[in-house]
Amino acid sequence: MSTPAPLKVLMLTSSYPRNDSDNSSVFLRNLACNLAQQQVEVHVLAPDHPLVGNTKLDSGVKTHWFQYFPKQWQQLAYGSGILPNLRRNKLLYLQVPFFLTTMFFSLIFLCKRLRPDIIHAHWIIPQGLIAIMVGKLLNIPVIATAHGGDAFSLNTSLLSRLKALTLKHCHAWTSNTKATAETFGTANNISTPIIIPMGVDIDRFQSGDGAKLLNQENRKIILFVGRLVEKKGVKYLIEAFSKLPLEAQKTSVLWIIGDGDERTALEKQARRLGIKNIKFWGQVQNKQLPDFYAAASIFVAPSVVDSKGDTEGQGVILLEAMASKTPIIATTVGGIPEVISHKETGLLVPPNNSNELSNSILLMLSNKKLIDDCTKNAWSEVNKTYSWGAVSQRFSSVLNEFEKLAKSKQ
Repeated sequence: MSTPAPLKVLMLTSSYPRNDSDNSSVFLRNLACNLAQQQVEVHVLAPDHPLVGNTKLDSGVKTHWFQYFPKQWQQLAYGSGILPNLRRNKLLYLQVPFFLTTMFFSLIFLCKRLRPDIIHAHWIIPQGLIAIMVGKLLNIPVIATAHGGDAFSLNTSLLSRLKALTLKHCHAWTSNTKATAETFGTANNISTPIIIPMGVDIDRFQSGDGAKLLNQENRKIILFVGRLVEKKGVKYLIEAFSKLPLEAQKTSVLWIIGDGDERTALEKQARRLGIKNIKFWGQVQNKQLPDFYAAASIFVAPSVVDSKGDTEGQGVILLEAMASKTPIIATTVGGIPEVISHKETGLLVPPNNSNELSNSILLMLSNKKLIDDCTKNAWSEVNKTYSWGAVSQRFSSVLNEFEKLAKSKQ
């Protein structure tokens, strides 16, 4: 008896690591690699960019890049993200029609060549919408996954209708948290979402070695990792650090890892507040992050709801800190309270509140029992719920189930 062919999945996304050191949507790379280990044949279609490398990223995953503008001018995706990029540079709106049109036709051509069993679209708008159009044309089942930015923002009347239309015509859709899913509502015959979080490479993050970094730094490290954009709320962390008692400021240092549109303003804010114990590291390679988490005394995610309504759908960086056994302070926005339980796996504070954030930092710095209890509980939770082995198995089961269901109806 011949062995059945593996399930062939084509992932469609607007962001994917462009080279081996890139952090862009690295969770999708981890998902793709772990699905490949589940005997799924994985292909990824993502936008091209000047930083896309020539070498193959992972042996079990085939990446395909669609070029939507002259290569050196492709700046719509990546960096701070499509929406922040558009806010920063209005001329990039000229690239949007080319981006959408090229994604559509690239997906058609790739589907005709590969004949995937299922299209897995990441983010409901625009990937999910484009995927259902192509799926209808070529009779290919579509599953869409909401990550947060597509849920909490893009809420004009037209885009909200397009999101509802997309979810109505998907064979199934998943969401990283209940908070993300609930923003889409229940009208227009939208099917019930399947809640599957993104995961974390526990082995890699638990093996961080902070010794080299600590040899250069004898103060307690308060760490932030993420894009420097409005919804990350870093300005409140800088303000909170400035409100710490002088002795706590002298014995601590604030490390900001990441880059984005707000970096210049944040550096100016730190100078204006007279903060000397702060370091902006810029982008750090993903493979180096475990060492930074290992060196940190506290990890802080001061996320807020930004001026466009966007916020954290889940917060993968929280999982990295949990796996690293680094104490966590985060805010009560989006899906974060589904990941962090107050005074059990970390501390939760209201967003946009530098006073509460400063008090929580001081509490965490001075309370060893709180640290020990929270890191122990967080370690247990991340192993139970967020290992990539378990997460990819759930995705694999969903993909197989709905691919078979779709075929049975043909």
